Amino acid sequence: MKVKKINFNDIQPNVYIYENVVNQLFLIAIPEINWSLEVESTLNEDDMKEELVIHLFTLLDESTATHFADDIVKWILEN
Repeated sequence: MKVKKINFNDIQPNVYIYENVVNQLFLIAIPEINWSLEVESTLNEDDMKEELVIHLFTLLDESTATHFADDIVKWILEN
């Protein structure tokens, strides 16, 4: 599991990223905003970002949702 901090309105909530290799998915959670999502690990980078933005946009403005999605996908892809 990866645990990262993301900048959001002068706070730095934790982002938890768990990879389930067997089911080929990532479980991503940001408890401070009561948000979590399962994303298929078979998606390409652009599709993964789009999926994250769509779901983050239900709680955040589009700019913030895009920023979060960019950071999360970067963390998923790093070794």
